[in-house]
Amino acid sequence: MDERRERRPPRAIVYYDGDCALCNWSVARCLSRGVPPGVRFAPQDGESFERLTAARPDLAELDSMVLRILPAAHADAASDPPLPGEIKVRSQAVLWLAARLDGPERWLALVARTVPRAMLDWGYRFLARNRRRVGRRLAECPVPTPEQRRYFLA
Repeated sequence: MDERRERRPPRAIVYYDGDCALCNWSVARCLSRGVPPGVRFAPQDGESFERLTAARPDLAELDSMVLRILPAAHADAASDPPLPGEIKVRSQAVLWLAARLDGPERWLALVARTVPRAMLDWGYRFLARNRRRVGRRLAECPVPTPEQRRYFLA
């Protein structure tokens, strides 16, 4: 069954680098493609990520998007839930999120699942190392509209 269409879709928090133009562009792209139900965004320099890295210090040193799938018992991702939850990083985080968007990202995520994870993670790490150069070409970081702010945690 398509998880996006489930009666109770998974709840998740996407932690992204708020100082990175590429990361901000990616979040804006998600907002424009229809944020999956229950998904919220939080910058990695915010309080929510700080609490997560206090429990999982290994995540603080990653140069990666971090996705935290919340326990099923936590019904609402509008607030920062108690720890823990399933953690996905690098390409696995991107694919999880992309598979739940409307648009071409969803199909690309399905095709990308046929590529070995090691290759996908290598590509992710290459892009992460060069994201400052790639990000310079993007427009200024967007400011969320009042309606979009409901998708963000501190």
